[in-house]
Amino acid sequence: MNIVSRIQQKIKSFDFSWMIPTGFGISLTLLIAGIVLLLLRGFDNMENGWIFSIGSDLFCMAIGIMLSFSCVLNYKNRNEHTRIFVILLTISSLSLFFDEAVWLVQGIAQLRNINLVVNVLHYLIGVELVYLFWQYIRRVLKMENSLMETADGILNLLLIPSFLLCAVNLFYPFYFTIDENGFYARSDKWYISQVYICFALLIVILELLMSQASKRDRMVAISFIAIPVLNQFLTGMQYGISTLYASMLVAIVLIYGVLFADREKKISTTETELGVATRIQADMLPNEFPFLPERSEFDLYASMNPAKEVGGDFYDFFMVDDNHLALVMADVSGKGIPAALFMMSSKILIKNHVMTGSSPGTVLRAVNNQICENNREDMFVTVWLGILDLRDGTLVSANAGHEYPILKTPDGDFELIKSKHSFVLGGMEGIKYRESEMVLQPGSKLFLYTDGVPEAENQNEEQYGYDRFLSALNSKKDGTPEELLDAVKKSVKGFVKDYIQFDDLTMLCVHYTGEKGEII
Repeated sequence: MNIVSRIQQKIKSFDFSWMIPTGFGISLTLLIAGIVLLLLRGFDNMENGWIFSIGSDLFCMAIGIMLSFSCVLNYKNRNEHTRIFVILLTISSLSLFFDEAVWLVQGIAQLRNINLVVNVLHYLIGVELVYLFWQYIRRVLKMENSLMETADGILNLLLIPSFLLCAVNLFYPFYFTIDENGFYARSDKWYISQVYICFALLIVILELLMSQASKRDRMVAISFIAIPVLNQFLTGMQYGISTLYASMLVAIVLIYGVLFADREKKISTTETELGVATRIQADMLPNEFPFLPERSEFDLYASMNPAKEVGGDFYDFFMVDDNHLALVMADVSGKGIPAALFMMSSKILIKNHVMTGSSPGTVLRAVNNQICENNREDMFVTVWLGILDLRDGTLVSANAGHEYPILKTPDGDFELIKSKHSFVLGGMEGIKYRESEMVLQPGSKLFLYTDGVPEAENQNEEQYGYDRFLSALNSKKDGTPEELLDAVKKSVKGFVKDYIQFDDLTMLCVHYTGEKGEII
C-alpha cells in the first residue's frame, strides 16, 4: 500500500540470483577446460616452476568452485554481498585459468600469437580482479566516507588507462615481449602494470587507519594486503613462478570463512526471532474455526498470508455482546517487524474501544486520535470496521481509507459496495468518520480483504484486479466462507504464479443466515 515501499521492494526483487549458479557453472567449466588443456599439452619441456604454478592454479580453482557451490546451496544468504562474492570468485577462476594458459603455451613457437593474446587477457583480468576485490572489501567494511568516495572515483578512472595499457601489448611490447621461440619475457616497463594494484592497496591501508570497523573486520581487510604482498616477497617478484592470483584467492577464502560464518550466525538468530514474531502475530489473530459453532445466525472464516515473515495486515472478529458481532479488516503502512508492532497496537486499541459499546465512527475517531499522539514514524493504517446486529442483519460500518467491501445478496452475485471513504488512522488528528448502514438479508455474504488481493501482480506487472477477483468469488458463490477464501487464493496464485508477493493477502468472509441461535 505504501508506494515508496513497493518500489523499493520491486528494485530488491531484481536480485540477479541467477548469477550465483551461473558463476559456479563458469568456474566449473574453466577448471575442466584447464585440466583438458593440460592433458593435451603434457609436461614435456616444462620447468619445475611452471608445473608448480599450473598445479597451484588448478588447486585454487577447485577451492573456488567449492566456495561457489556452497553459495549455490545457501539460498538464505543470497544477498548483494553474496552475489559480489561469487562474481569475485568467478573472475578469480578466470585469472587462474589464464595464468595456467600462459604456462601451457610458453616456449611453443607455433603458438606465439596465442601466447600474446593469452598474456594480454591475463593482465586485463588481473586489473579487473583487483578492482572487484576492492569493491567487495569496501562493502564489507562499509567504507562510505568522503575519502573513500574520492578514492573509488580515482580507481574507476584508472581502470580505463590500465585496460588500454594492457591492450597496447597486442601491438607493442610495453609490459612484455614474446620472442620467435614463443618465450615470454618482462620488459623494463613491467612495473607499471603493478601501479593499479599498489594504488588499491594504498587506499585500503588509508581506510584501515581511519576506519571505525571492528578489529575482526579490519584484520580480514589486512589479509587483502598482507597475503598477496607476502607472496610477492617470497617469490622475489621474479618471473618463473606465479602464485599471485592463488594468494589472492587465499585472501578470499579467509573473507568467506570469517565474514560468512558470522553472517550465518546472525541470519540464524534473526530467523529464530522472526519465527517467534510470526507465531506471536498468528496468535494475536483469531484463528479457531468454526467461530462459536453454537451460534447459527452466522458462519465466518478468515486468513492472512504475509508477504514477509510478519506482516502489517490484520483482521479481527469478536462478540461485542450477545447480539452484536464486530468485524475488522485493516492494513498498516509498510511491512516487516515495524508494521507488525503497529498492527498489534492498532488491533488492541480498536477492540478496546468497540467493547465500550461505541459506534464504528466513534471508535475510529478515538483510535485515530490516540495513534496520532505518539506516531513519530508517521505510520498509518486503513481500517474497515463493522458491527452486525445478529437479530435483524443491520450492519453499521465506517471506512478509514480501506478497500470497498464485497457483498452477495441471497439471490445475486458478489458486487462491490461503494461508499465514501474517510481518512486513514494516524494521518491527522481530529478526523470525524462517517458511518454507513445496510441490512443484510438472511443468506447474504460479506467479503472483506486488503489491497494485496486486487493489486497482486504477475511477472508482467499486470494487476490481478477486481474483475478476476469477483469472477473467482462468483465461481463459488454458493460455497462456505472457507471455500470462498480458498477459491480466491487459488485464483490469485494461478495469476501470480511464482512472481514475488509484494503485499499481504488478508481476507475475511461472513455468511449471515439470520437463523436464531443459542445464546451462551
